[in-house]
Amino acid sequence: AAGMAVTSRTRCVTLGALILAVGLPLASAWVLPGATTTLPSLRSTRAVAERPIGSFLGASLWEEGVSGGGSVRSSSSHVSPVMMGRAAAKRAVTKGKTDLKKTKNNSRYGKMVTMCVKQGGSDPIANPALAKLLVQAKQAGVPVANMENIIKRANTKDVADFKESTYEVYGQGGIGFVIDILTDNSNRAAGDVRTVLNKNKLKMAEPGSVAFNFDRVGCVTVLTDKDEDTVTEAALEAGADDLEEIDTQGEKDAKPGFNIYTEMTSLMAVADSMKEQGLEVSDARFIWKPKGPIEVSEDDEVANLDAIDMLEELDDVDAVWHNMV
Repeated sequence: AAGMAVTSRTRCVTLGALILAVGLPLASAWVLPGATTTLPSLRSTRAVAERPIGSFLGASLWEEGVSGGGSVRSSSSHVSPVMMGRAAAKRAVTKGKTDLKKTKNNSRYGKMVTMCVKQGGSDPIANPALAKLLVQAKQAGVPVANMENIIKRANTKDVADFKESTYEVYGQGGIGFVIDILTDNSNRAAGDVRTVLNKNKLKMAEPGSVAFNFDRVGCVTVLTDKDEDTVTEAALEAGADDLEEIDTQGEKDAKPGFNIYTEMTSLMAVADSMKEQGLEVSDARFIWKPKGPIEVSEDDEVANLDAIDMLEELDDVDAVWHNMV
């Protein structure tokens, strides 16, 4: 009897250990940081391709006739850059360059306004494209005084007009770059871009050989703290096709929000509808949206991010977009 009791206790202990061994990992998958869960796919806006007027004056000129399921990881903001790895640390540094982004944003709208004034005049009443562009610039946080000064200078003959162009580039690890250029000196822009590509051992691609991996769509950026279901309902009411939450992790003073995707011809209609529904629209533009993001090694990711940083620092480069995860 004593032997049977010992055997019974042993079995209980063994069963208990088995339950702990199996049960705890399952339970921890629901509560531990870094667990993978199945949620709607929310990607960083760095993977979205932007291209205003004509494309660049896109939204304004176009309207006048003249930017599902998936597996995502929970936030790793509590992990130090060293623990995250070189690629993650590089992403954190890149996203933290808020001053550069602000300067780039102001410069982009300045060039767009200059083009718009030279094409249709400096009177917003007589130039509806300019009127809409000024509203977009204000929503994007560009100082009104800046726009007024640019309009005045654009009327003078010594201010050159800006032209747009697009370069396609093969990145490391099989990804592609789409580089939007807005410049008053095409030769300078081409030379500067090629210098960066040579330093980073990247190769210029033939037109169309990279762009086919992207979709050309409209993108309305909405800043709001409302939940995804509420914004999705508003976007569908506006006639949009899809949306993604903006990844603000690691960005100082960044507001939460969503990028709402739509057909190019519906861009401004969707933007206006979102405003009418009480949402803050910070931008409306044409973009290059990757069809299928590609995973690369950590070394390739760091190399690609280094190249993107160098390209974005060029004055003539308006935006650099890629299809890297």
